[in-house]
Amino acid sequence: MTSRFDTNPGTIGPGMIRFYDAILNPLEAGEYTLKAEQQVKDLPGETPPPYVATQQLVVDGPRYNISPADIHMVYPPANQEGLYDTVMPNMVFTNFALPWARDIDPAVKTNSNLSAKDGDGNPIPWIGLLTIYPDELAGSGGTAKAGAPQTVTVSELVHPKDPKILPPALGDLFGAEDTQVSVVDLDIAYFQSICPSIDELPFLAHAREVNTDGKILLGMDDDGCFSLVFSNRLPVAPGQNTMYLVSYEGHQAHLHGSTISGDYTKIRLVLLGTWQFKALDAQGSFIQLMANLCLSGRGGVKLLQMPLSDETGQISEDAQKAIQMGYVPIQNNMRQGEESTSWYRGPFVPSPTKRDFSYGPYHYSDHAIHYDPENGLFNHAYSSAWQTGRLLALSDSNFSSAMFNWRNNYLNSIVNSTKQLDGEKMMAIAGEAHGMMPAAHARAAVGMLLAGGFSKVKWPQILSRTERVLQEGLPGVLSEEEKIAIVENDADPLLMLVKKIKGEPL
Repeated sequence: MTSRFDTNPGTIGPGMIRFYDAILNPLEAGEYTLKAEQQVKDLPGETPPPYVATQQLVVDGPRYNISPADIHMVYPPANQEGLYDTVMPNMVFTNFALPWARDIDPAVKTNSNLSAKDGDGNPIPWIGLLTIYPDELAGSGGTAKAGAPQTVTVSELVHPKDPKILPPALGDLFGAEDTQVSVVDLDIAYFQSICPSIDELPFLAHAREVNTDGKILLGMDDDGCFSLVFSNRLPVAPGQNTMYLVSYEGHQAHLHGSTISGDYTKIRLVLLGTWQFKALDAQGSFIQLMANLCLSGRGGVKLLQMPLSDETGQISEDAQKAIQMGYVPIQNNMRQGEESTSWYRGPFVPSPTKRDFSYGPYHYSDHAIHYDPENGLFNHAYSSAWQTGRLLALSDSNFSSAMFNWRNNYLNSIVNSTKQLDGEKMMAIAGEAHGMMPAAHARAAVGMLLAGGFSKVKWPQILSRTERVLQEGLPGVLSEEEKIAIVENDADPLLMLVKKIKGEPL
């Protein structure tokens, strides 16, 4: 348990998480009384009575609603479907102290200065998640045990019109009576069967501090501090599951295992959030599915090979070996417009492989294309892997930004090292040209150095394509004289070009 919390993500390594049982606010939401007492002493005569002053104050906090900005994510994701039947639904908050911002028992702040805790001294969260199955929800056609969300006033929350509805015991301080609040009514027996007990609640919420380096795309906060609440009920599959984030404030005596008066049939909870997801029926675990691949008739390693049928006997032995190794022939469109057949293989292969350090390094994807001179075929396995790796790396904004900065810094360092000569070298160049000169001629020496010394630096030059002139000795390249002769004689340029290629006189 942590009562004082200082964020220091620098102490957590990349990919590491630090867990906390709870993170408490310095002052939890509730009603407080400040009392000041002053006793004046050492005065002549009798000691005067002490001066005493009291001040009532209220620490406000989330109670009837939670800001969407405080919700970082929910899992399973809202309106999604998947194999979620073994997942404990949870909600993550950016406010790392939210589950403990209030006391589950409003009377605690009135009777003592301590927070509501279980028998082991663990702070009890005031919020929790309830998992509602499809046939339990109102309007599902089954027995409605959980009502649909509705909006009422705070007055109707605390004093329901239906006397059979059990309200939360919020005490005397519950805000403006006309404030709108979302609530949900559940059958009491059903609620007590699915909700946690007061002793289980501390284990359904915790806080964590994570290293958020490289998490810009996820929009995480810089401090990397979050709080989580879990449901104590697994989803049902197949089916549409509904999650209710509810407030347990004032219901500490109504949770699982407690006794409730028979005068009530329903219980009213403040609804802070809700979402739905669909859990699919799992066809088997990962281990089962992988083990089934090894059974007779299931394919085995052939699942990683292209189906091969050589009834006509036209497939060469080399091609059969390549297909058995996991290669597939693909159509390759060359840059020049030609079409060819090349080999490709992905990372999953049906035969053992070993690392060959003679390959690479490669500076571009075409550099990684392998060629088989015996069969005249290209192998694009490495070039495709190189291109895929580059795209994945550049899709990471942190990596691409760091690489861009590194490249710029490296190029700038080269330019600066070329422009700046150290003092000893400058004096050596000046000394060779003019000998040791007095200080009065220092300006002239520097001028000579800039004029002569820097002229020896071989600065890089970039030649554009327009400056590259084709040599006349190449076949099909006309000289300037031949071009002028074609224009003057009004000859056909294409015909003259064909003659030039064949070596015939123009």
